[in-house]
Amino acid sequence: MTGNGSRAGKPSELIEAGRLFTRTTERGGDYLVGRLGGLKILVFRKRDGDEGEHSHTLMVAAAVQRNGGGR
Repeated sequence: MTGNGSRAGKPSELIEAGRLFTRTTERGGDYLVGRLGGLKILVFRKRDGDEGEHSHTLMVAAAVQRNGGGR
């Protein structure tokens, strides 16, 4: 998404929805993880053999409640 989409003729603004952090799988592959409200967000690189033109796959799961409440 770029900031040039429009609604009623006005450019849309990009709003930070969360931050992603790099993690490493047990097999040594990198992925991104973060939170968006009550969701845990995971972004994985396309696996060899996966069909399609995409470069990454977005997955979501219910986020575990943080101690101390978090935000």
